[in-house]
Amino acid sequence: MSRYRGPRFKKIRCLGSLPGLTSKRPTVKSELRNQSRSSKKSQYRIGLEEKQKLRFHYGLTERQLLKYVREIIILKTREKKS
Repeated sequence: MSRYRGPRFKKIRCLGSLPGLTSKRPTVKSELRNQSRSSKKSQYRIGLEEKQKLRFHYGLTERQLLKYVREIIILKTREKKS
């Protein structure tokens, strides 16, 4: 598995706590900073953030994650047919 080598704390601030990256927790310095960014999240953004959380938590590449998702879909369709 490939591992994310970039700035970990930036990812934690964007995506929330990710136990696979570090044990540090972001601190909130200013409420005004959070209010300016509090807009309604679209369904696309929510899905993208969840996908990124999975990728960074388990250390997967995009291709590996898609492969696992396809395998799960195939298994679920086989179970429904049986």
